[in-house]
Amino acid sequence: MSDLQLRQRQILNLFERVAQPFSPKPDIVFELPEFVFPSSVGAVPPTGSTRPSLSPPADVLNIPELELVKTVPRGRLFSSFHPAHREAAYALVRIFKNAPTVADMLNLAAHPDIRDQVNEHIFVFALSAALIQRQDSRSLRTPPIWEIFPGKFFETRVRSEAQTTVQQQLNKQFSVTKPIIIDKNFAATDRVVENKLSYFREDLGINSHHWHWHLIFPVEATADIVNPPDRRGELFYYMHQQILARYDAERIANGLARVTSYHDWDQPILEAYFPKLTTANGAIHWASRPSGLVLKDINIPDEEVELGIEFHIDDLQLWRTRILHAIHKGSVVKGNGQVVHLDDKTGTNTLGELIEASQWSADKLFYGDLHNFGHIAMCYIHDPDRSHSENMGVMGDSVTAMRDPIFYRWHKFIDSLFQQFKATLSPYSAQQLTLEGITVNSVEVHRNQPPTPGSTRQKNLIITGWQESIVELDRGLDFSSSTPVQARVTHLQHEDFSYRIQVTNSTKTSQDIVFRIFLAPIKDHSGRPFSFREQRLLMIELDKFVARVTPGANLVKRKSDESSVTIPFERTFRDLETAAPAVPLAPGGNNVKRTNFCGCGWPDHFLVPRGVPNPGMPFTLFVMATSWKEDRVNDETTTATGTHSHCTHTGDDTKKLCRNAASYCGILDDKYPDKRPMGFPFDRPPDKSITTLAKFVEKSPNITTAEIRIQFEDRVIRRFPQ
Repeated sequence: MSDLQLRQRQILNLFERVAQPFSPKPDIVFELPEFVFPSSVGAVPPTGSTRPSLSPPADVLNIPELELVKTVPRGRLFSSFHPAHREAAYALVRIFKNAPTVADMLNLAAHPDIRDQVNEHIFVFALSAALIQRQDSRSLRTPPIWEIFPGKFFETRVRSEAQTTVQQQLNKQFSVTKPIIIDKNFAATDRVVENKLSYFREDLGINSHHWHWHLIFPVEATADIVNPPDRRGELFYYMHQQILARYDAERIANGLARVTSYHDWDQPILEAYFPKLTTANGAIHWASRPSGLVLKDINIPDEEVELGIEFHIDDLQLWRTRILHAIHKGSVVKGNGQVVHLDDKTGTNTLGELIEASQWSADKLFYGDLHNFGHIAMCYIHDPDRSHSENMGVMGDSVTAMRDPIFYRWHKFIDSLFQQFKATLSPYSAQQLTLEGITVNSVEVHRNQPPTPGSTRQKNLIITGWQESIVELDRGLDFSSSTPVQARVTHLQHEDFSYRIQVTNSTKTSQDIVFRIFLAPIKDHSGRPFSFREQRLLMIELDKFVARVTPGANLVKRKSDESSVTIPFERTFRDLETAAPAVPLAPGGNNVKRTNFCGCGWPDHFLVPRGVPNPGMPFTLFVMATSWKEDRVNDETTTATGTHSHCTHTGDDTKKLCRNAASYCGILDDKYPDKRPMGFPFDRPPDKSITTLAKFVEKSPNITTAEIRIQFEDRVIRRFPQ
């Protein structure tokens, strides 16, 4: 096999059964990393040796930083919101990134002093982050996080059924292994109204997206780990704001009111959550949260099994007050006394770094760690001083946090801070919303599926339903087995559809145009029409792409699966073992720097909300045309199809493995590919005289809207090969 194929196989081998001692596969060779051993240590095994690299002894690794990495014990839960946990994880990222070559890094990762002694969650976090950040590993793919840690996605019974499946195969009771059936609402019943949204909160792709986003946009990482991501703080705001808009659309479709902000921290949290998740042979569980608990001061001491953390809820109150003061004053003050104005160009980014409390915060000591410590306060609400030795709840882990209803209430509060800042900005003028010479006449949505016999094709109708997908669990189970173990999960899906946009170019030259497509519900759960001030916060970005329009009439077509927001369902371990790597390992080039990054993106199967049964739920589809010449950040060329590559995917080869989801995730090591504020033109309130969407667009011929319906059908939609 080629070097590239070997590295891919090594990665998959390293991510198998990470809670168990490492067992290299017979055809995969790991050589001892000579660069981290004292010179007196014996030579490494010769190239081609099949002997696992377990000698010299593990304790001769010349890496003092490993002591810090191991402060989080193996077998314990890991929180990327916990400062001490982050410090330990980024220390290992730094070790991996400092390896001279990707081969050295993987050999180092296989060493028993790391692979078998480092906390398994930190190991996966650090190796995944290093693979993304290193230039020489951008072509390599990591397996889905749900196959590495099925215990973070599937309830305890799944592990028991997996063991039964393996035993039946060993006893040859079945010739064909049947998949374990996982219900779309496995965590609870619909008797609790919040559980109507379990299909959203517990979706594999949605939770994986949140994990990937926080992986590639680390809170604390020095320049030797990651280059300062472009507009990172603004991405923090926009990505989470879009999650809230999507969640509210699902709530309305299920007859529920929009999510409310959790800002009064003296009041009890009425939403309970019982995750039913375990890890490490079922011995470690994520804690449940009964209804009625109230946030309390966190005072967790340093223990052998848990790193300490201490803060008061009053600290959160103080940080909120200071942030609000900065918003309404219009500036923040750095630790060195420098004043940074919160303007319409960089203000959202500055505020995002401040609120999340990343390493790029203007003054973390003064403005605090509001977002992250909020997660910590809620994940330990049941045992704030660990008097009962309880584990944290799911809010402590970026992989599992979105499962909990309180996640959305907490982020509604976080978003309210941004909205208060946005309200200080001047509304967009008619000139800012208009593109001279371009008229968007109409937009229609067409189903790609052929009509059934005797029926006619309906336009402006999107059909949603369920899809059954197979995932593999055996590589992540905490017991060894060569028997494949599969599960069948049911998740939301939609039929493929296309946009057809009629555009007139009144100028004498061809124009490169950015098309911005949004979707928003028209009425609330009680049937009351939204005002524009309400509806703008519910606008869901569906796509953003560039197309060339020639003088005169143009028909611009765009497929739903080309969205700049989404990525396909991730490939399994077995898929990655047999698939050719995305692109060669070569220095430079756009493809190289974008391949492994594709794990970040909203799941394609949740591109549109669920809607309601026939006749469907009404939505407003919004299309705006802006000038690519004015919006572009870098000088980029146009592809043969007339679509700029950064907006979608990069060529046919990479399309098979991944595509960029730049709207929510940006572009790795590059500028965010749009000068406009994220969410434009809905990122700030309109003039007070604008009360409806129709009034907002009436003076902008480059904008059009259409009413469409999303119709949910309680049936299986087979959109992708199974």
